[in-house]
Amino acid sequence: MWLLGNLARATYVGSSNFVWPFSYDTCDESNRISQEISACNKINHYDLHPLQGRGAPEIDIIEVMAGTVEKLPHTMITKPYASTSLQVAPGKKYNRPRLGTRPVNGTWYNGLQYGKNLTTDLNPFFYGVNLVHEPAKYTYQSDAISANTQLSQTHFERQHVYRVEWEPSDVNGRGGYVRWFIDGHFVYGIEDYTLNLTNTMIPNEPMYVILNTAMSSTWGFPLPCPRGCKCDCFECGNSKCECGFPPGFCKNFPNSFDIDYVRIYQAVNDTKHKLGCSTSTHPSDVFIEAHKKRYIDPFSGDKEPLKVVETGGMACTDNKDCGGELNRGICDTENSCQCFTGYTGPSCLANVGYNDIPNKRKILPVEFLEENAVTIFIPTPLKCVFGFFILIIIITTCAKVAQRRNEKYLYESIGDV
Repeated sequence: MWLLGNLARATYVGSSNFVWPFSYDTCDESNRISQEISACNKINHYDLHPLQGRGAPEIDIIEVMAGTVEKLPHTMITKPYASTSLQVAPGKKYNRPRLGTRPVNGTWYNGLQYGKNLTTDLNPFFYGVNLVHEPAKYTYQSDAISANTQLSQTHFERQHVYRVEWEPSDVNGRGGYVRWFIDGHFVYGIEDYTLNLTNTMIPNEPMYVILNTAMSSTWGFPLPCPRGCKCDCFECGNSKCECGFPPGFCKNFPNSFDIDYVRIYQAVNDTKHKLGCSTSTHPSDVFIEAHKKRYIDPFSGDKEPLKVVETGGMACTDNKDCGGELNRGICDTENSCQCFTGYTGPSCLANVGYNDIPNKRKILPVEFLEENAVTIFIPTPLKCVFGFFILIIIITTCAKVAQRRNEKYLYESIGDV
C-alpha cells in the first residue's frame, strides 16, 4: 500500500524516469540535468509553472517482509516485519551509509521519530536506489528514509488498521510531516527539518493511492542463492525452480490480501489540502497529455493511458458474484452481472465516484505575467558570436540588394536602346 506523485504512473518506467522520486524545489545546477522539471527552468512548457521543481515522490504505507523468526544484523527487529518509508530525490550523493549496517553520525537523516507502543527501528537494509542512466551524468541518487516495525502471527490472520498522516509542505516547501500508525499506535515519523540534509521537502505534489500485491526475488528471498540452486527461475511445484524460494514459501498459496475499507480525510479550508490530480499550484494534466506514450504499455496496443470503467458484464452464476452480499447488482439470465444504480465495475463492487469539488485553474492576468517576466541572460562571448553572424547576414543582404539594383538598371538601359 503506497502513494505516488501524479506525474508518474506506477510500474511504468517511461513515466518515472527523471521524475521519480523527486521532491525538490531548489535550483541546483548539479541536479538540474537529472530532474526533468527543475526549479532552474525559467520556462517550463506544458502549462507548468516557471522556476518550480516538480516530481513524483513516494510514501510507502506498508511493505511486509515475511519469514521465520531470525536475528537480523544491526537491528532489534526480526522477521516478519513491516517497512514504512518516504522516498525522495535528490538523495545523498557521497558518504552514504553502507547497506546492512547502521549509519554513522552525519551520514544519514537526523530527527527521525519512533513510536513506543510497538517495536520499531531504523531500516538498515534499504537506503535508496542509485538510478543509473547513460550518459553517466544523468545518473542520480534517491533516498529511502525507512523504518521497520515488528509484526506477529496475528498480522497475517486478523484485520489490522494501517494509517499514514501526510501533511504537505506549503508552496514554498516549508513545513509538513509524514507519520505512520498501526492499530492507532504511532510507529514512525518524519518532520520537515529532517530533510535539511538534502534540501528536499515533505511532498506537496498531488498523489494517488495504490493497493497492490507484488513479490520480488530481492525482497525476502535467500541471499546468496542456496547451494545447488541456480536461482534463474521461480516456480512452485518445479524442483529446479522451487529451490530459490524462502522455506515454506509455496505452502502459502493459494492466499488472499483482503482490504476491508479505505478512508481518506482532508482538512477543511486548508490551502495545502486540495482535491484533484491537477491543481492550480501543481498542474499536471497538460504535461501528461503531451507525454501520453510514457503512461501506456507499448505492448498493450492501447492508445489511451486510462480505460473506461466497465459497469457490469462479469461472468456470474448467482447474485453473490455481482456485488457480494451487499445487494449491488444481479446475475441476469445470460450469466452476466448487471449493476444497480450507484454501483460500477465488472462485478458491481465499486461505488460510482466523481470529484464533487472540481479544480478550476485560473488563467493568470496580463499584469502577473508582466511582473513575472523572465529575462534571458546571454553570455558575452555568445553575444559576440551572434553579433558576428548578424553582421555577415547584413553585409550579404546589402550586397544582394545592390546586385539586383545594378541588374535592374542594366535592364532598363538596354530597354531604351
